[in-house]
Amino acid sequence: MNESTGTTRINARFIARAALVAAMYAVLTLSPGISSISFFQVQFRISEMLMPLAAFDAAAVPGLWLGCVIANAAGSPFGILDITLGAGLTLAAALVMYRLGPRWEGLAAPVLINAFGVAVVLNVAGGIPYWPSVLWVGLGEAGVMLVLGAPLFAMLKSNPSILGLEERAR
Repeated sequence: MNESTGTTRINARFIARAALVAAMYAVLTLSPGISSISFFQVQFRISEMLMPLAAFDAAAVPGLWLGCVIANAAGSPFGILDITLGAGLTLAAALVMYRLGPRWEGLAAPVLINAFGVAVVLNVAGGIPYWPSVLWVGLGEAGVMLVLGAPLFAMLKSNPSILGLEERAR
């Protein structure tokens, strides 16, 4: 990202990083055994641990969105609503995290956005009660962020050169 203009250079390296994030997200959502806890009201979507990447790398934003589109298209029982709105929620959370930069409070973005948004998908597409879904999805997302996302965030914040992301770690 060019800090003076606020623009991001999209080149082959950017596209490759985005594609890698998308692939990791899809695999971590759809892998046998893991996929059974990636959908429905009570979910612990392991792939959401990758969300902190958005705080450090602009390429993670489209990568997380595309990975969620792929995962939801291949595995969600909630159809087009989950493919579009569900992935849109991931995009919104990633954008918030990117705009906040590497700040700890950014980890709350996917928790809040997914808790309230995924509950809409579950309610509309699956007839699952809204408020209990807010609670369960929020708890699952918070668990992923605390157990898996926070250690990744801390590692990237303390050693951003591990992924060549020095400019966003401040």
